Amino acid sequence: MMTYQNSRTGKIKNAHPLLVSCMHCKHDLCVYWKVGRGNLIKLQIHRIIEAEYDFGRRDKALLCPNCQEQLGSLSEHKGRPCYFLHRGQTQTKRLENYKY
Repeated sequence: MMTYQNSRTGKIKNAHPLLVSCMHCKHDLCVYWKVGRGNLIKLQIHRIIEAEYDFGRRDKALLCPNCQEQLGSLSEHKGRPCYFLHRGQTQTKRLENYKY
């Protein structure tokens, strides 16, 4: 399986890397820079570090590449494209020793 690297992402202050995976089949989707303390509500495309899903295509629905379940919907937040995640469809895990 091919891993897509985001070359435009950089380290963000007060952020930590988060592994996002499908709740149904436990397949890893992406590593994401999470800013703040709350739950993960949206995936902003410019904060994705690496992914097995090609976020450059910008499909209307975010589908799991393994089980084809719909995990989110494409929208805009402050003029930037993002995927608003459906509740209970994704699982997150904080990565402490991630190499940038």
